Amino acid sequence: MVSQNIAIQVLAVLGVLILGYSFLVRPQMKRIKENEKLLTSLKIGDKVVMGGGLIGKITKFEGSRIVEIEMSKSIHVLALRSGIESKFEE
Repeated sequence: MVSQNIAIQVLAVLGVLILGYSFLVRPQMKRIKENEKLLTSLKIGDKVVMGGGLIGKITKFEGSRIVEIEMSKSIHVLALRSGIESKFEE
């Protein structure tokens, strides 16, 4: 009787852990991999959307972490590559 209760509790805990992994960890890992793939595929001339919603065109890479983004003809900003959310598709 007692061993059945312990077995049921262990199975319940395992079930919660499996559900937590399935609904929380796996989707987050998938998003991280997709974002890494996006960041490595960027090239000069790509239009991108920054984390704050700013849209600009990549003009130069400075090392592996920093990109120069043209917001308008006379405004160029430096940003971290990790701050890029997505490519801008019109």
